Amino acid sequence: MKTDPAGIWLAIGMLAGIILLLRSLYLYAPRRWHPRGLAARALRYSPMAALVAVVVPEVAAPWREAVAPSWGLLLDARLLSALALLVVARLSGNLLAALGVGALVLLLA
Repeated sequence: MKTDPAGIWLAIGMLAGIILLLRSLYLYAPRRWHPRGLAARALRYSPMAALVAVVVPEVAAPWREAVAPSWGLLLDARLLSALALLVVARLSGNLLAALGVGALVLLLA
């Protein structure tokens, strides 16, 4: 099957337009359509929940792949980075600083 490059770019452009429309709909929607109460509070945590859903399987990977538990699993760079991130986030309350410290520990470990 042969595909036309113009058709591929057209499909990409159409998908980008649909995504842009759907994401901006929330910003430009009337105030009465915005979620209230419990739904609004839950949506506040959704970006961090998505980040956790991506990071936790990667941090837990050494335990899934290990044949037997060892001390080397506790010195894994991913685990040390995640622990540093949690400590800084808890102590400072600044998530951007926590992400920076976690990335720095991952690079240095």
